Amino acid sequence: MCRYYAHNFICKHTTHSFAAFCEPAALIQTRCGNHTIWQTIYIEEYCDDCKMFITQPHTFAHQGRRSA
Repeated sequence: MCRYYAHNFICKHTTHSFAAFCEPAALIQTRCGNHTIWQTIYIEEYCDDCKMFITQPHTFAHQGRRSA
């Protein structure tokens, strides 16, 4: 089984990134279909999807009647 890093974010989402080939896959330099977590990395940030959602400005905050 090929090895992957697991990235755990504070929003509880997890992503995986390739780390190393297993022995059979290393011969042909192609990832096998199975993977195992080599190491888990805890990241004290939100993932990209949550970060984009959280930092979006609220467009409805300044709607309403404007004085001229």
